[in-house]
Amino acid sequence: MILITGGLGFLGCNLAKLLCDSGEQVLLTSNRNTEVLPLIAPFLEKRLKIQPLDITSLDNVSRVIRDHGVKSIVHAAVRSEKGNTSLYQAMDVNVTGTINVLEAARRAEIRRVLFISSEAVYQGMKDTVPLKEEERLFITSDRFIPGTKKAGEIFCLMYAKQYGMEVVSVRLTRAYGPLYRGIRNLHGLMVESAAQGKPINLQNYDPTEAHDFIYVKDAARALTLLLNAPTLRHRIYNLGFGRLTSIGEFAQAIKKLVPEAEIHLGNGPGPLISTKTPMDINACVDISRLRQETGFTPEYDPYRGVEHYIHWARDGIYSQERRQR
Repeated sequence: MILITGGLGFLGCNLAKLLCDSGEQVLLTSNRNTEVLPLIAPFLEKRLKIQPLDITSLDNVSRVIRDHGVKSIVHAAVRSEKGNTSLYQAMDVNVTGTINVLEAARRAEIRRVLFISSEAVYQGMKDTVPLKEEERLFITSDRFIPGTKKAGEIFCLMYAKQYGMEVVSVRLTRAYGPLYRGIRNLHGLMVESAAQGKPINLQNYDPTEAHDFIYVKDAARALTLLLNAPTLRHRIYNLGFGRLTSIGEFAQAIKKLVPEAEIHLGNGPGPLISTKTPMDINACVDISRLRQETGFTPEYDPYRGVEHYIHWARDGIYSQERRQR
């Protein structure tokens, strides 16, 4: 049984579908979000179970692991500033919750724990070359996620060293695709608007803003490779596409696939809005460590990612064969 904390979220649902499709038994935890989306509903009570869980209670986490015979964990539960979350609430979930998951896993002798970290731990670094896992990190952060993910990685390393556990931090870049509703998801907003025949009005946003965007199906596949690898040589892995893609490039891909789409992006004059903060990075991540150890190579470039996303948003089609351009 594979436990995914925060499993009814964007990443958890997409990962659960891939795991269930491959025949795995999966347990998703729910807390604030209890909606079971159609993407995973067909697997309920077959290969998929859903368990309410407050990860700020060690006893509750331990009981769920014991009662369901959990063998490995993907720890994805997280709180950000969204929804007026206080710093204390975010620390309680992101820090205390992570410690509880690690301690419960230790007591149950769990084989492997994947901690979903973030590229945001690199905040403050002004490099323009791909960022490697060995980079030194700045202690300062300007949002809840970067700060608590840095703390979480430290706890993971300490548990791995102290108890010989196989705890792995996965630094995920900006993922996009079906079910994502993040407030900084301009490319997703564009795709879903185009799929619904709505104009894309982002005149104030900078089309040159670029990130290391990874499609969620690629991210889920990489996580399954990390879960199933016989051995892992490292305790931290970058997970991204491995290059920068601009908002304008996504607009071009949408235009190719939906020629009638009406897209308005910023072109000045005057300052344009960016979803980045002054501390956010302007480089992609280096994924060579992940590629060398697991064989992972992203399959969804921006064009193919947009193609799949449009089919999902417009027709509800998730599984499809690759099409010729």
